[in-house]
Amino acid sequence: MRNWKLSKKIALGIMCIVVLCMCMLYITANGILKTLINNSESKHVQDNLQSQTRMIEEYVARQESILTAYSKTPAIRDALKDPSNTEKVAYAQEYTKSYFSDLENWEGIYVGEWDSHVIVHSTPSAVGMTTRKGDGLKALQNEITSRNGLYNAGIIVSPASGKLILSMYCPVFDTNGSTIVGYVGGGPFVEDLEQTLSRLLNNESTSKFYMINVQDGTYITAEDRSLIATEIKDDMLVNVSEKIKSGKLSGELKYTVNSKKYIASYQAIEEHGWAVVSYDSESNIYAMANKNMFILALICTFFIFVISILAFIMVYVSMKPLKYVREAIVNLSKLNLNKHDKLTPWVGRTNEIGKIATSLDYLYDTMHNIVNTLSNCSDSLNNTATAMQRSSDILISCINDNSAATTTYAKRAEEIDITVCEVAKEISIMAEVVSNVEEKITDGNEHSAQLLSKIGQIQHLATSTLENTNKQIIRNQNSIEQAINELQSLMKIDEMASQILDITSQTNLLSLNASIEAARAGEAGKGFAVVASEIGNLATSSSETATQIQNICTETRTNIANVKTCFDQIILFLQNDVKNQFTELSNATEDYYSSIKDIQEIIANISEASKIFSSTVQNIHSQIQNISHMPSDGNVNIQDILDKANLTSETAESMSVIVNKNTENANEIVEIINRFS
Repeated sequence: MRNWKLSKKIALGIMCIVVLCMCMLYITANGILKTLINNSESKHVQDNLQSQTRMIEEYVARQESILTAYSKTPAIRDALKDPSNTEKVAYAQEYTKSYFSDLENWEGIYVGEWDSHVIVHSTPSAVGMTTRKGDGLKALQNEITSRNGLYNAGIIVSPASGKLILSMYCPVFDTNGSTIVGYVGGGPFVEDLEQTLSRLLNNESTSKFYMINVQDGTYITAEDRSLIATEIKDDMLVNVSEKIKSGKLSGELKYTVNSKKYIASYQAIEEHGWAVVSYDSESNIYAMANKNMFILALICTFFIFVISILAFIMVYVSMKPLKYVREAIVNLSKLNLNKHDKLTPWVGRTNEIGKIATSLDYLYDTMHNIVNTLSNCSDSLNNTATAMQRSSDILISCINDNSAATTTYAKRAEEIDITVCEVAKEISIMAEVVSNVEEKITDGNEHSAQLLSKIGQIQHLATSTLENTNKQIIRNQNSIEQAINELQSLMKIDEMASQILDITSQTNLLSLNASIEAARAGEAGKGFAVVASEIGNLATSSSETATQIQNICTETRTNIANVKTCFDQIILFLQNDVKNQFTELSNATEDYYSSIKDIQEIIANISEASKIFSSTVQNIHSQIQNISHMPSDGNVNIQDILDKANLTSETAESMSVIVNKNTENANEIVEIINRFS
């Protein structure tokens, strides 16, 4: 992975972050949504139970109001006050038939005297029967008297029809409103109530319901019809009955049957001593929650895939210019000064890539100029070195020729003694020639002194330039290090990006808390939930932006390090190549200075020898002035010596011009170095 490209690393990092965030989001949302859905399901079950309870209460109240209205009819009261009056009883019977015909799902309705003797019944065949006797009658009379109104005996199995009915009794008061003259009784079938309750359940519901009598511990309704009106033996229903008796009128009860977990919810009808119980398995109750979690997992997986693809595309597009920058820097590290064509559109832009491209473009131009200038200086120095080498060879050749001429002249001294007669004729001319030689030697000595002075100045200038170059290189190096250190201030941007990430983390936590509170608020919190979601999205966007800023800072630090490496190589080039060339130039001027000084000494020696030679010629001339003829075959060619001396002077002047050219080259190199300050 260390050798991977930066774009792949960033894309992989983003994918890992997205996967981690999505996993954390799924885990958090799973816990929150599961709790919310579970609470919602529990609340839904409780709401259904409360609805069923209210429907049962409304049903019972409606049926009680029907029986109460029937008990207050004057015809019923008159028949009970005078049961021997057949007309009144007959009228009450007709009214009862008419009243019963308007009722739905009632088993029957009747009028009984206080001793439970039936005088009017919706079924005429039942008239004249006595429904209760003994303790049963006494218990009924006590219940009616203690309530001083309608007595609801609850839902029972009718002895007549064998069906569930709501057994009710209502006293009939005399006109004074306090004396009981009898009672009316009746019972509607519970089938209508069961059908009404079943309509509350949707077709997909797997929940099952019980309706129990908490007071006597019997079933009122059950899926198994054989359990109706029998004693409750189910442990769950027994526990529900105990909880209701202890004062907890509603709630949940979790239990396990055959390793399968169930949840039962109950709601008590305290007025009648009944309870409605709903139960189902946890897997069925929380099926919707599990389905939603599966859908959420699919959505998270889809978004992980989408975000990863988009992140890879974004990173690839964003990092593509850096590929060109990397190629340009690699080419520059290989000393390839050809510009990268694909970086040209980025030159002059103000973003990070634009600034790097502009800097590289300027660096390419600067390095081109440096290389061209140094190449020209190198060619010039090579040419001048060649010329100086040739001049040196000429000087050496002249010196050798002069030495050979002097040696020849010494060897021919004996011949001069022999051919003195021949020399006599030319002695005057020789004297003049010697005089001219002395003048030329004097001029050569003056020119060599001037050349020696100029060479000294060149040597001083080369030494001073070398020192200034060293100082300038050190100053440039310090300036570059200072600039690189100042660029390290980008670390502050990285720190600020870290602070932004901390803030976005807190904002995410705040958004999550707001979402929880909005969920708790239900419908009233939907608007706040949308705001909390937007805050969370904004925090996520801020976190991604801060992460990108940190990545750009990291890339910028890497690029700064690469630029510093390039500058270090330039400084090293100046120190190792340019400085060494100046050192060689200084050493060469010192060699030139020593050589010219040696030439000056030789010229001085020649001058002294010429003076001696002139004096000797004068002596010879005075001694052989009478000699009339002398041979001239063996005379030394003094003109050659003069010509070689002139050639030596011209060579010295040529070396002066070469030194001036080297000075100009040195100044150009100093100007190049100053451009790096």
